[in-house]
Amino acid sequence: MKKLLAILMVLTLALGLVGTAAADEVVTLKILARTSDLTANQPGIDALNEKLEKAIGVRLEWHNQASSGYPDFVNNMLQTWEPEDVYDLIYVQSTSINPMYLGKDLETLVDMTELVENSTYLKPAMEKDAIFAAQFAACPYLLWPSDVNQVLQFRTDALEACPSWEAFQQKPDQAAYTQLLKELKAQGYEAAFTTQASIDYLVKTGVDSGFGITNTWLKNEDGSYTYCRVSENFLKELQWYRQLYVDGVLSKNWATDNWESMENSLYTGVVAGIAMKGGAYTVYYDNNTVTNYGEGAHLTILPPMVGENGEQCYAITSQKFDRGWCISSSSANVEKAFEVLDWMMSDEGRMFDLFGVEGTDYTVNEDGTLNLLCSSDATSIYRIFDADVFGDIDVRKVATTGAKYWPDASFASAEMVAKYGKADNDFVIPDEHVINWTACESLWKEFATQYILGEKTDADWATFVETWHNYGGEAVEEYAAEVIE
Repeated sequence: MKKLLAILMVLTLALGLVGTAAADEVVTLKILARTSDLTANQPGIDALNEKLEKAIGVRLEWHNQASSGYPDFVNNMLQTWEPEDVYDLIYVQSTSINPMYLGKDLETLVDMTELVENSTYLKPAMEKDAIFAAQFAACPYLLWPSDVNQVLQFRTDALEACPSWEAFQQKPDQAAYTQLLKELKAQGYEAAFTTQASIDYLVKTGVDSGFGITNTWLKNEDGSYTYCRVSENFLKELQWYRQLYVDGVLSKNWATDNWESMENSLYTGVVAGIAMKGGAYTVYYDNNTVTNYGEGAHLTILPPMVGENGEQCYAITSQKFDRGWCISSSSANVEKAFEVLDWMMSDEGRMFDLFGVEGTDYTVNEDGTLNLLCSSDATSIYRIFDADVFGDIDVRKVATTGAKYWPDASFASAEMVAKYGKADNDFVIPDEHVINWTACESLWKEFATQYILGEKTDADWATFVETWHNYGGEAVEEYAAEVIE
């Protein structure tokens, strides 16, 4: 009898140990990152794995692919690889990758709607951020919490030299903007500002609201909708930009500048400012301008233009973001892959994504705040989410000594977008209208560019609007009345 009890006890202990091993088993997930080399990120990879193992029982096996040809690589992987070979977590970037199409029609990506609904951290984050929620709803195969937007950013020394600068800050309406920009040009710059060759970077920097364009779709009194780029409001905006171009306030090269020439125009004093993305992007613009011209050249972010009705905003798209994380539907551990993304939105996850590895990227002060050993763009980690996403963390109160996390202009741009940003009333264009809508988008961008350059005039406006409607714009305007709440 005693021998039998001993055997039973041994079996019980053995089964218990097996159960413990199973419960403590760590799941390894394959993750694809867009970079040519992960060597510099190894401290971050090791530290993140340690945290993920402890928090959710996951370890990430990192794979990388160079930026050049990245969209084609991802598309090829999703469509031709054996399902078991596809990475569990996949970073996508570029409009050439359409997660909505891949997920819905090819069933290669996971619709994360239900996972978010039952999540610990992502659901509360979306409840606090209408823009994040809207973008996810537009494409539930893609996760990327970022409200970064184009802003107008100018050298502070140039702005402070403008006689109207103080008055501008009190009421930045159309007249104040015009006066300020002319005063900037008058200081000896070849032009007040430029941008990368895209009409989007001019009109989506907060200038729209000065002309009553606070949404993509403008509601008429009869309940119908007009697309903002064929509205009389937009014609007035184009007339304003045309005059700036004629006066040399807007750079003569704005329609041909690439990223490099745009940045060089700022860094070499050809212009006083640029119309470009803010947040983490402004880090580079600000640092390089200060390097060349001193502390006084730190950038200042201009607020959105105030319209006649007093409205002042950035209308930020409610459609899918152009980058983010997807989960392969062939993954054997879909829930665990999602847990990684969910955990990264926790306070601990955000702290890691923002500040990196203790001892490598920062040390801890006696009062618990952080002493940064490097700025945001030089940490050892490969960020899962954007550096623009702070969550509930006040970065400037957490990182009090050492290197500067961001220049003030980057914080100011993030705060400006947080204050004035609103979810647009745009929507995903249905399949039956996509081809025609693509032509409509190309048409208005071409016309707007030509108008500012003087190749089109007011006399061409009516024909342009009619052509736009005939291209298929009228049908989409009718559809807008059905789907916009």
